[in-house]
Amino acid sequence: MVRTEGPLDFGPIGLGMPPAHVHAVREGALVALVSSAPARVVDPTRANLLAHQRAAEVMLREHTLLPVAFGTVLGSEAEVRRLLRSAQDALTRTLVALEGKVELGLKVLYHREHLARRMEFEDAGLRRRENELETEHERRLGQAVELRASLDMAAMLEGLHPLASATCTDAPVGERMLLNAAFLVARDAVPAFEARVRMLAARSDLYAFRFTGPWAPYSFVDVRLGLDDSPEPPDSRRAR
Repeated sequence: MVRTEGPLDFGPIGLGMPPAHVHAVREGALVALVSSAPARVVDPTRANLLAHQRAAEVMLREHTLLPVAFGTVLGSEAEVRRLLRSAQDALTRTLVALEGKVELGLKVLYHREHLARRMEFEDAGLRRRENELETEHERRLGQAVELRASLDMAAMLEGLHPLASATCTDAPVGERMLLNAAFLVARDAVPAFEARVRMLAARSDLYAFRFTGPWAPYSFVDVRLGLDDSPEPPDSRRAR
């Protein structure tokens, strides 16, 4: 969904083959961007997911986008308009709060053994002591590694926080991931934010950075498209 007064027509960038036409269903200044769905239930195939992502990226180039979850299907354009009318105030408030902002993603990974060996090299106190059991040494070193990684991730977040309107963290995925974060960033601050990430990455060879975006701000809204439901404000979901 977007908020605009002008005409909108994005052409054939929707689901299916050939791609469905994406057009506007308007209720005042609030616009739902829709296309025909191949069925009431849309399968999350790779092709469908990529089409959904591609359409969002096209819209995001020129508009502040309030994203809707993949697979959301309503019965008719009249039903879409009823939804826009019933939730207009809440949807408009959310779009105003998101105005001019996009989501950027950052994942930080490491090799635990590499960090442990580096820390032993830098700090003789972390090396195995005379007569120290190997299990005790591994326990002590492991605690130091966890503390170092935790402090480093906290410092990274603190360094990026001033450039973001909000920050959202999810649980890391897999043993190598230390940080799984999303940032709500003003469009004009994206270059500065990216430069800060590059600076942080250049300072240390202990961590691998995966920087993605810009995306629609999925991590900062929770929109439920029932006629009696309304979106939560963008700072209510794990945001600071």
